[in-house]
Amino acid sequence: MERASRLWRTLKIFTLIEGRPGIGAAELAERCEVSLRTVYRDINLLRLAGIPIYHDKGYRVSEGFFLPPVQLDLNEVLSLAMGAEILSRQKGTPFQRGVESAMEKIYAVIPSGLRDSVTRESTHFSPAWEPTVDYGKRMHTLETLEDGVDENRTVQITYHSLSRDEVTTREVDPYGFLFRSNAWYLVGFCHLRGEIKIFKVDRIQEATLLEKAFQPPEDFSIQEYMGEAWQVMRGDALQEVKVLFSPQAALYVKECLWHFSQRCAERDDGSAVLSFRVSGLTEICSWIMAFGGEAEVLQPPELREMVLERAKGIVQLYR
Repeated sequence: MERASRLWRTLKIFTLIEGRPGIGAAELAERCEVSLRTVYRDINLLRLAGIPIYHDKGYRVSEGFFLPPVQLDLNEVLSLAMGAEILSRQKGTPFQRGVESAMEKIYAVIPSGLRDSVTRESTHFSPAWEPTVDYGKRMHTLETLEDGVDENRTVQITYHSLSRDEVTTREVDPYGFLFRSNAWYLVGFCHLRGEIKIFKVDRIQEATLLEKAFQPPEDFSIQEYMGEAWQVMRGDALQEVKVLFSPQAALYVKECLWHFSQRCAERDDGSAVLSFRVSGLTEICSWIMAFGGEAEVLQPPELREMVLERAKGIVQLYR
């Protein structure tokens, strides 16, 4: 078992060096959760195996060196093909181009028999189609934002805020991207507002990469920043939400995990109470409204009032 662990760790070190030319020993030790001495020993082992690793402002692998191609089986290639089909629907994004190019390379090197099997088996699966934004006209914007994230450089954006219905020009330190509700969002520090903000990419009318560099917070994590938000909109405080679903609706809602904090309490009559711990009520209110009279908010009171006000608006519109 110890030999296997060392083998996988050594391969991981090689993969990290190949994928991040110039990576240092300290980061390798941190990523592999071992000591510096162990990293040096494993790198020496890779060199003894004939892998040309050298040090020049970090560890690197000599150009032109590659490991033998990985052998993939039918299930592995089929899984990649299904995932590629989903990502290829991200029109106008680097992901669409990248995944299509990657699959072309995979199909080019796998045996023809395996390729035919994948083509045949893929007709038995159809990943659900969901509406997404076509980013074709915003390709330059996405590339500019990506460069800002990769190079830790501030970007200047012209942004249309729907909540304020205004267009502003501001400087943003881009930290990374978020995909929610079938759209891409930029997360970064906004110099205009003096805080971290979320910007929907398709509302960014123009983006310019500036020469100004920034240092992202070492402990910043997009996942932690989003916290218990239902989708994109974050609230100031966590709230316990409980929703009673009718027996008919309960059959459906129990099948899905709508939020990672979800808990379900089934009742004897077939109904169910779903509980969530979320920050921000606006988005979950919209989700509840989709069930009409099959869902009743039990708590908190302000969410009940929010649903009631929206329901009054609907009645007034259709009266």
